Order: sequence, then C-alpha cells, then structure tokens
Amino acid sequence: MRIFVVSANGCRFPDFGWQIKNTFERLGHETRAFSFRKWYLHKLSATNRALNALLVRAVTSWPADLVVIDKGDSILPGTIAKISKANIKTANWDCDEPFGEILPFNRIQNISEYDAFFSFDEKYVPRLKEINPHSYHLPAGADPQGVYKEVIPLERRPYPADLCFVGTAYANRINLLLPYAARSLRLAGPKWDQAPSALAQKSLPHVPVTEMVKLFNDAKIVLNPYGPSKSFICPNPRTFEIPASRSFQLTDMFCDAEKYFRIGKEIVLYHDENEFKELVDYYLDRDDERNKIAQAGYERVLKEHTLRHRLQLLLSRMNLG
Repeated sequence: MRIFVVSANGCRFPDFGWQIKNTFERLGHETRAFSFRKWYLHKLSATNRALNALLVRAVTSWPADLVVIDKGDSILPGTIAKISKANIKTANWDCDEPFGEILPFNRIQNISEYDAFFSFDEKYVPRLKEINPHSYHLPAGADPQGVYKEVIPLERRPYPADLCFVGTAYANRINLLLPYAARSLRLAGPKWDQAPSALAQKSLPHVPVTEMVKLFNDAKIVLNPYGPSKSFICPNPRTFEIPASRSFQLTDMFCDAEKYFRIGKEIVLYHDENEFKELVDYYLDRDDERNKIAQAGYERVLKEHTLRHRLQLLLSRMNLG
C-alpha cells in the first residue's frame, strides 16, 4: 500500500512523524512525507491556503492509497474532503487535545472530514464521535527499534544518577523533586533553569531524543509525573518510551498505567507525594528489584505497545490491514 504521512516537520528523524513513516515501511508499505508547516507557510492565511493546495496535489498526483496525518492543526476545512474525492482514504492520529480548549492552536478544524479519527486520549472519544462516528482511541506507543532503544545494556549500567526527569518544570514537579535536590539528578526540559537554585543548577538544556534515552539509562529511577492539567493525554507517550528503553519508571496515578502494565511488576505507580517519597526511598537501594521491573516493562512494550501494534490497529479499524 502507498501511504502518505503528513506531520509538522515532514517526518524528520527522530520525531513522531518519522516514527510513523518508518514503522509503515517496516510493515512493508511504500511511503512519502509532507510537512503541514513547511517553510512556516502555515503562519499566514494566504500562504497556508497555498500549502494546503500543495498537500492535495502531492497526495493525489502520486497517488496515495492512504493519508495518515499526525495532528494537522493547520490543515484547513475542505482539504481532506478534496483528498477523499480522489478515492484516497484519510486518517488523523491526534496526539493533543483536539478541541483546543487548553491551547487554542491545538484545535483540529476538520474532524468530520476524515475516514477515521484517532485520539491518544480515550476521554475525548465520546465527543469526537458526535462529530465523526468513526473516531477511536489509539493510545501512544513507542519505537524500541528505531528511537527508544537502550543505549547502555541493563546489566552493565553504572547508574551515575539516582533520578531522572525530562519535561517541563511545572510547580507540582518542582515540589516533588526539591526534597531530592541533594541527590544525583538528571533534569532536562523547559523552565528547569528557572526553578529554585538547588534544582536549576542541575538542569540541562533541551536534549534530543537519542540523548534523552541515555539519560534514562543513566538513572536508577526515571520519573513520569504528570503536569498540573489532568484533562488530556492519558497515558502520555513517556509511559511507553521509558520502559521501551529498558528503564525503570515511577509515574503517577493519572496516567492510567494499570490498563497497560502490571503495577509493581512492570511499572511503579504513586498516588500522592508521601507515597512518591516512600517508593523513591525504597527503590533507590534495590537494584535487582528495579532491574527486574525494567525488564518486565520492556517485554510488555515489545509484546503490546510498540508503534507497530498501534499502526496495525489503525489499519485494521479502517479495514485496510
């Protein structure tokens, strides 16, 4: 099958669009890519209309059998309908909040036009179905072969860090980590340099995905605390990416991890700050238990939660696989 993958950056390694495209290729499909933010043309109304026209032309002149769009927030109403008129199937796999209620620029303008609409977050599906009956939950997954593969073998890790977190420095995350500021920490992501000095001095600038995996492998415990808003994206991609790198994950109750992993066997979950402290203190000194859980979580991802599993389900939902 000929599949056109449309993403924000045209499927550049190692971003999510590239992972989708690469996974389809591993499944034996022929692929091409397109950026719906090419040359920042989406910033202005006139140039965005021209960019949408270029998308229609690129997809229909190949022609593709299926177009899979990763988010596509700047794709205009009518564009997907034009592609459908050429007898090309269309799907959107949205990794954000589709209605733009938290961040307006996330709003998808043409939900009803797709042959199938897939959301990372199950909570949005009932509302999506009111607009497009062919809407489904398709959670995040991981790519353990191409992107999130371990850098340091589990059995040979020296663990120079006790704790690792990669993500934005929201207040609740700062409060969790402040008591551990004297420990060996690996912190990366926006605003950690603006956190209290005990944490800011340990922060790293933005790290690429490949370096992030090394940070995971360097730490005894990789943290995945949710941000202040619990209203979208459950579970988040990190829920699968951390175990895909064969690393030990401690995450919070908001990620719905119990639907995907055995709690205490493949992933560890905390419910409040007190339990967080208890679990961190417990697992920091128990290498064997942590490694056993990291290995089991890794095996679960390989068995059920890779991008290959997700895209096979997408094709199946559309009667294409």
